[in-house]
Amino acid sequence: MKTIARITVLILAVVLVAGVSYAQFAKTEDAIKYRKSVMVLIVTHFKRMGAVVQGKADYDKQAFAANAEVVKMMATLPWEASLAPGSDKGDTTLSPDVFSKEDDFRKIAATFEAETAKLAATAMDGDFDAIKAQFGVVAQSCKACHKPFRK
Repeated sequence: MKTIARITVLILAVVLVAGVSYAQFAKTEDAIKYRKSVMVLIVTHFKRMGAVVQGKADYDKQAFAANAEVVKMMATLPWEASLAPGSDKGDTTLSPDVFSKEDDFRKIAATFEAETAKLAATAMDGDFDAIKAQFGVVAQSCKACHKPFRK
């Protein structure tokens, strides 16, 4: 009986969280603004790291790791806003293919999240060659979404 109660509570919690997530975007424009804001922050912090990797800025382990942590956290945020109905219309570059190829989209998003997490961990270690290599992997995982899912 306790197992059934636990499962019921777990299912209710998942449904509640999913409902709250979708309720955050009462308007399509809100989902688009949210997603674009997240992407601006990802790009901003990624460019800071890119300047270091390209030798255009000095390497500061703490600053690099802080930027990597921000990207790691932000990488988890835009996906539900991307899947909000109608969020491919209006002031956006999101392709409608996101909806017809949702499984592919989610797989690419999960890869991006995993690779940004690896970058954050690598940045904490401080091995600059490993950081550069993982930065390149993250950049490729980012581009992997742009080609099929941007207008």
